[in-house]
Amino acid sequence: MVTDDELRQIMPNCPAAKRADYLPFIQQAMAEFDITSYLRETAFLAQLAHESAELRYMEEIASGAAYEGRKDLGNTQAGDGKRYKGRGPIQLTGRANYTKYGSLLGLDLVNDPIVAATKEVGFRIAGQFWKLNGLNELADQQQFKSITKRINGGYNGLDDRIKYYERAKKVLSRDDTATVPMPAPDSNQPSSDQAPTYPGVAFRQGNRGPNVKIIQQRLSDLGYTLGVDGNFGPGTAKAVAAFQQKNNLASDGVVGAGTWAALWA
Repeated sequence: MVTDDELRQIMPNCPAAKRADYLPFIQQAMAEFDITSYLRETAFLAQLAHESAELRYMEEIASGAAYEGRKDLGNTQAGDGKRYKGRGPIQLTGRANYTKYGSLLGLDLVNDPIVAATKEVGFRIAGQFWKLNGLNELADQQQFKSITKRINGGYNGLDDRIKYYERAKKVLSRDDTATVPMPAPDSNQPSSDQAPTYPGVAFRQGNRGPNVKIIQQRLSDLGYTLGVDGNFGPGTAKAVAAFQQKNNLASDGVVGAGTWAALWA
């Protein structure tokens, strides 16, 4: 889960007090809507950083009058444009969206639209939007441009979004390797040909950590081309699936007990 220091590095222009105030609600929303892997976290935080100007704005600066009469947003009643202006870290906009997400979250956003800009609700809306629109799956595939289009309807600010995405990937990856470093080799450790103890959990795309690095190193030793960085991305999943196929295992790209044992058989 993202920490205060990681958030500071990803969004350096966010005031410390606001960052501390918002962080618990960001963490809760990410947990609630399954934004809990390296690839999902980095994409989500990058998009939020751009959309909210690093959490500095939870409500659109413009009045919302430009949305008046926008039937595509469900603004069919007088005053809907201003009433349902963009709010929250992804700028929920329009009567139709306030109705939809209010219903999904069990909130009356239609009659109380301003709560969409609060920390308690705004980040839950962002998380619900993210999951409902398949952005977790796109993040797993690193389809960041497609995520941008689903959020923005186009590619406005794409370069800025990518800047945050690359920064988030470096920050979260660096933290992972810094807090859980690989042990230095010594004479008491088994050679790379000896099977380390299976950790008891399956590893799949989106996971990260020292055990992922062990898997990657073993695949590399066996001749597969992939990065050995502790992040289980598409390249690692592809290598795992290729190994499984070669060894008559289910080619799902997931390292469970069977695949783990086969790697060192």
